[in-house]
Parts: sequence; C-alpha cells; structure tokens
Amino acid sequence: MGEKRRCVHCRRRPIDPKWRPFCSERCRLFDLGNWIDERYRVPSEATAIEDHDPIGGDQGS
Repeated sequence: MGEKRRCVHCRRRPIDPKWRPFCSERCRLFDLGNWIDERYRVPSEATAIEDHDPIGGDQGS
C-alpha cells in the first residue's frame, strides 16, 4: 500500500479523517483565512472594458 496522503495546507502531516483534507483544525482555519483574504483566485477570462456609457448617458455634450 502507498504512502498516506498529506494535508493539503501544510503538506507535512497525514490527513486526519476528522479534518479531511487537512491534518488539523489549525490547517483548516489557515486555509479558510486564505480564502477570506482572497489569496486564492480562480482564473477567468479577461473582459473588455467599455470606453463609453452603454446607456447613452453623458457623452460630453
């Protein structure tokens, strides 16, 4: 049988079934903090920025 899977945050200790996929509550909370602080990002397609008001409001007249 292969090596036990390691914690997805610290990658040092094996996963604890109670905190899966982490090894402890500490690693789980650190990971949650990273999401809250927006350190993790999901890539997306760049969107074009429009130079004009699409509704036709103020056009400098």
